Amino acid sequence: MKRNSLKCLAVLFIAFLCGLGTLSAQEQQEKKIAYNFINEYGFFVGKNAGMTGVFINGISIKGTDNIGIGVGYGLNSGTFQEIPLFLNYRHYFDRGRKLKPLINIAAGVGFHFWTNEYDYFDPNNLDPWGNPTYYYVEENKHGIGLYSTIAGGFRVKAFSFTGGFFFRTFPNVKEFSGGIEAKVGYTF
Repeated sequence: MKRNSLKCLAVLFIAFLCGLGTLSAQEQQEKKIAYNFINEYGFFVGKNAGMTGVFINGISIKGTDNIGIGVGYGLNSGTFQEIPLFLNYRHYFDRGRKLKPLINIAAGVGFHFWTNEYDYFDPNNLDPWGNPTYYYVEENKHGIGLYSTIAGGFRVKAFSFTGGFFFRTFPNVKEFSGGIEAKVGYTF
């Protein structure tokens, strides 16, 4: 009896091993959720002008919707340096062609860093000729503002181009600013 049981187990084991090859040869189903990494670089113009780069880690759902968390770095004429941290949503309109139109929406905060420069006049401190002394002062400042983008564009394979509007607040001028931006990028 033990020999018959061992023979049955051996036959089942061999059948299992042979079946593994046919299981891996079956058609793979398309992934519904996948990781993606988007990086984009571009320029913006409005009350302030500058250039920016953003990096978005996220997931792609069925290849048409991307949701992610983004971080970036920008140089601008308003606060000089900006580090945005934002949520990003993109929808790709798949029409069965290589060129896929897209909508890009981002919202979050921007961490700003700038320097205030001014001359300080000290009437109590006189130079050797009896003139008041002037001091040049630089103050390093920082603040938090709103960051948002709404743009349209297209994607061809992994290459993308977007153009649209940005809306931001710059803490050094304490006002709302808007303008247009254009970015090119690549998706991994």
